[in-house]
Amino acid sequence: MTAKNPFIAGNWVRGKNFFGRQKLINEILEGRRNYLWVTGTRRVGKTSLLKQIEYLIQQDEHSKKYASLFWDMQGSRDLNGLKESLLESVEDADSQFSQLGVDVSRLEEEDLFGILRKLKRAVKNANSNLMLLCDEVEELINIEKNNPEVLPKLRRFFQRGDHVYTVLTSTKRLAVLEQASIPDTSPFLHGFVPPVYLPRFEHEDSAALIGQWHFSADIVEEIIKKTAHHPYLIQLLCSRLIDSNDIGKVIAEISQDEMISHFFSVDFQTLENSEKEILLCLLQNKKLTLGKLQSLSGEPSDKLIKELYQLMQLGFIKQTEHYYCVSNYFFGQWLEREKQKLYSESTLKRAETLPDSAPAITVAVGLPEIGDSLAQHEILGKLGSGGMGVVFKGRDLKLNRLVALKILSPDLMNDSELRKRFILEAQAASAMNHQNICTIYQTGEDAGLSFISMEYIEGHNLRDWSQIHQDIPGKLNIAIQTGKGFIHAHSKDIVHRDIKPENIMVTKEGVAKITDFGLAKTLKPVDQHLTKSGTTLGTLSYMSPEQASGLDTDYRADIFSFGILLYELFAGQLPFSGKFELSVLYSILNEEPVPICEVNSELPGALGKVVSKAMQKHKEKRFESMAELVSELELILEKSRNL
Repeated sequence: MTAKNPFIAGNWVRGKNFFGRQKLINEILEGRRNYLWVTGTRRVGKTSLLKQIEYLIQQDEHSKKYASLFWDMQGSRDLNGLKESLLESVEDADSQFSQLGVDVSRLEEEDLFGILRKLKRAVKNANSNLMLLCDEVEELINIEKNNPEVLPKLRRFFQRGDHVYTVLTSTKRLAVLEQASIPDTSPFLHGFVPPVYLPRFEHEDSAALIGQWHFSADIVEEIIKKTAHHPYLIQLLCSRLIDSNDIGKVIAEISQDEMISHFFSVDFQTLENSEKEILLCLLQNKKLTLGKLQSLSGEPSDKLIKELYQLMQLGFIKQTEHYYCVSNYFFGQWLEREKQKLYSESTLKRAETLPDSAPAITVAVGLPEIGDSLAQHEILGKLGSGGMGVVFKGRDLKLNRLVALKILSPDLMNDSELRKRFILEAQAASAMNHQNICTIYQTGEDAGLSFISMEYIEGHNLRDWSQIHQDIPGKLNIAIQTGKGFIHAHSKDIVHRDIKPENIMVTKEGVAKITDFGLAKTLKPVDQHLTKSGTTLGTLSYMSPEQASGLDTDYRADIFSFGILLYELFAGQLPFSGKFELSVLYSILNEEPVPICEVNSELPGALGKVVSKAMQKHKEKRFESMAELVSELELILEKSRNL
């Protein structure tokens, strides 16, 4: 008797046919987040994820905590269509809601929100929770066009948190709802971003799925290599391979399959132009380092890293050691076939490999030497360098005082946006007068160089200082001083956005000074071209989730970064880390750090709670202000001194 083909390609699966995703499912069922948006490419298993959650709720102990409703929004072009799709979903779950006292036959008399309120009231009376599993949520883009007043009310219901849990699934297209069409209202995705990406399978999940059939080890390896752990492609390839028994023939057929090509085309169109160009660079050159990719694409490194992270989470690319490449063989074949239609001639030319003999990119000459003059300043020595400039020790010859001179790198002088940002740094910092913020004396230009003259601080940066000073009260004192500097900055509507140990100096007298407001953002109206949404600013390991996602930031981004600073100061290690840039971003967005008191058992438990609250991934759950955080630190310091 011939064994039944166990592979299911093209339909959702659940129960024994469902593989992988256990970590995400556990997070959802444990209720750590009341609402989230799960995004992924076509056929990556979004519907199956929701169906498996629904199945688990109906099968085990989770049925006591939740009443699930799988809501397929596909085809709901307006408010009436959305109501009809909700009614159909409730009717499909008639037995469940009837047991909760809902007369499903009478729900048609209600409007959309009347139905939702009745469902919520029923589960609340049963001491349970409504788990809304919303599929094909891109349909809300049409709702926004036809009935824009619906989305703010729908978002409030989804996010209210009182006996309601919501999981949205869609492709990246839904990101258009990050902008509100109605004035003075929050966009629909407010609170849902950053999304949770539904990635390809882990290796063990792919192996378990393929292991339903007795393929040889070589065939299993080839399936995984060609599909790059894409669950649908694994199912499709395995299913056809059972019928054909010729893997080369099956791979060739799938490479030319019109349906597969259509899926790739739809996914490709959801990408930004810069992301499409990254894929072309990788296709043309097989594999590239971050530096080489930056040279080809012309993207700033911070923005490029964010785009690479999204492309990797969506399964388009992978990282092997220091190289990036297109991850999926079948997608690569499609892109190679279609690239002449998808890209202009100039873009195709630009993506070609740089010749090995191309000169290395170096900082242009023109920086002053020791003994040179810059305006009224004598250059005494070099103190350090960063992404935008070089810092020198100098002497103001007019006032006879030592200064720190930050000079914009000469090779950036032709970039008008960076020059404006450099000036904004001086303006932002000079607006503040506080003992824990480095004082700005002057800004100007001389000999073709833009410079900022500021207070010269004799001491150590926080990283070096913390290696010398190990006592907890001393570290708390410096942390409190630093926090007070940020309180003052926030009172002036200025967010630093680049908090890290190198930007905190400690004087010989033990006074903390915040430096480098080069990425500072004013919360007052400014030239939006200088604070673009979608640009990732800040040093990677200290970024908030909203910075890492390229979203708008406010003072709570500083609170998150300050939490990382505290963690490193007291634990001696970073809370979020990784071998490569993208793994650091993944950790910030998706992983919880080891509690600081488990890393250093000598720390007071109250400090662990402060650090944990500061580093909450959702900014609404962090401290309401830096002042509130500092107040908690002061209480901890007072108690430590009384011991």
